Amino acid sequence: MNSISNSQTNVQLGLFDAIKDLLFVDPVFLLGILVICVMLILIFRRSRTIPKIRTSVLLLVFYYYLCVMLTKIVGIPTLKEYIRLSGLGEAFLHPNINLIPFHDGFSLGFLLNIFLFIPLGFLCPLISKRYRSIKNTFFIGLGLSFSIEVVQLFTLYRATDIDDLITNVAGTLIGYFCFRLAHKLVMKKSYSVSALKESYFMWHVPVVIIVTTFILGFFS
Repeated sequence: MNSISNSQTNVQLGLFDAIKDLLFVDPVFLLGILVICVMLILIFRRSRTIPKIRTSVLLLVFYYYLCVMLTKIVGIPTLKEYIRLSGLGEAFLHPNINLIPFHDGFSLGFLLNIFLFIPLGFLCPLISKRYRSIKNTFFIGLGLSFSIEVVQLFTLYRATDIDDLITNVAGTLIGYFCFRLAHKLVMKKSYSVSALKESYFMWHVPVVIIVTTFILGFFS
């Protein structure tokens, strides 16, 4: 009986450690918070009607989501990895490319790639009204996914796969439609963002945060 209890405890601790490792990000990403603070100062100076707390929380949540997604799940190239590969005499470029859609059929990874990008499609329209256009949300999802696939050419044991591009964009669009539904049922009744004057700078905020996360991720 005790051995079974100890086994269950070990499994629970192992799961807890795995979740903690997944959610913990490198301290270098604290620099990104400084970038966000600068952007928030510019945003609030240009438009006094934008709610400060709501906007600040949204940008921080978006940034944290990208930090976890890019460094813990997707896996982008890092300076530490390049130094390690250089010491082993390995090349930096490791092209493993699949351009045939659905070549390996449907799998759990297929679904995970969709879920991975749903927050992107949901959060971007919350951050800026410009992304309430399905075209703009589509292109930011496509751009981020394409960037990930390109940088994975420079990572070991990662593949550049057309399926990832398709599923990531699909996840972005699902997130977008989830936002539209939530906005229609809940948000529009309690808070009309369309009534607020939005700084043109807000259009660029998600892109700036994405670029910042890539750069800091390289040095993490």
